[in-house]
Amino acid sequence: MDVLNILNEHYPICFDTLEQLRDSGSTSYAVFSGDAKYFLRIVKPAFFDTAITGADIQVFLSNNDFTVPPITLTTADIPYVKFENELYILYSYIEGNEVAPEQDAEAIGELVGKLHAVMKGYPGDLVRRDKQFYICRYIEILRNRKYPRAEEFVEYGERLWAKIKDLPQGFCHGDIYSGNVHKTSDDRLYLLDFDTSCYGFPMYDLTLICDMTEYFHYDERNLARSKNVLRRFIPEYTKYNRLNQLEIDAFFDLIAMQHFSTQATIMEIFGHDCLSDSELDNQLDWLYKWREQCTREEM
Repeated sequence: MDVLNILNEHYPICFDTLEQLRDSGSTSYAVFSGDAKYFLRIVKPAFFDTAITGADIQVFLSNNDFTVPPITLTTADIPYVKFENELYILYSYIEGNEVAPEQDAEAIGELVGKLHAVMKGYPGDLVRRDKQFYICRYIEILRNRKYPRAEEFVEYGERLWAKIKDLPQGFCHGDIYSGNVHKTSDDRLYLLDFDTSCYGFPMYDLTLICDMTEYFHYDERNLARSKNVLRRFIPEYTKYNRLNQLEIDAFFDLIAMQHFSTQATIMEIFGHDCLSDSELDNQLDWLYKWREQCTREEM
C-alpha cells in the first residue's frame, strides 16, 4: 500500500499528492490535500518509542497553548498510525525558517522558558538521561573500536561529569538547536522534534541553543559569542523558571559534554567506524582547546 493510500485510509482528510523532503532517521514528506499542506514523518522501527513519546508531548503542549506544529489526529483520534514496520505522524505544515540565536536570543529565551514551565505538568513518563547517556556510551564505543586515545576521553569525561552531575534535573527537550526552532513571517516561534525529550538537565537545552561554537572547527571568538547569546537569553527564560548560578556556570562544561553525546549518537546511527581516528583526534583537540580557553578566561 502506498503512502497516500495509507493516509487516506486512516485520516479524515482526502490527500492527493506528496513530495519527499528528506530521508535520514525518518523519511519526511510534504503532503497536499488540495491547497492545504501538511508535514508527514514516517519513522523507522528503531525509533518508534521515542517518536511516540515525542508525539504525545507535542499533543500535550498544543493542548496547553504552547507553539508547536499541531499534530493531525487519525480517525481513531490518536496522534500516529502504525502500519507494518512504519510509524506515520502527520503535522500541520508551518512555513518559516530556522531562527538565528544571535538575532533572536530574547524570543528563544521566552520560548524555552515557557516550554520548561508547561512541561512541569506533563503527566507521562520520560526516559531518564544520566552519565551513561551523556558520557559513557561514547567511551564504550571508543574502547570497543580500540581507538588509541580513548583513555584521554575517559579522563576528560570524568572531569566534566564531576562538575555537572549535581545540576537540577527536570524536563529536557535534548535537541534545541536553530534547525528545530522555526520562525514564521509574523515572528512567531515554533519548537519542533521532541523525539529526544527526557528527564535530564534543563540547562542542557539552554546550552545547545546558545552555543555559537563550530563543531568541527575551533575559533576562540566563539566563546564570547556564546556568552553573549546566553546573557541575552537568561532574563527572558527566568521569567518562567528559576536558574541558579551552578547551572549558569555549567554552560561551558555542557558545551563540551555535547561533543560526547553527539559523537556517540552519530556513531550509533552510522556505525562505530564512520569516523576515522584522525577525526576523533580533531574532536579531542577541540575539547582541549575549549578547556584551556575557558580556564584562561575565568582567571
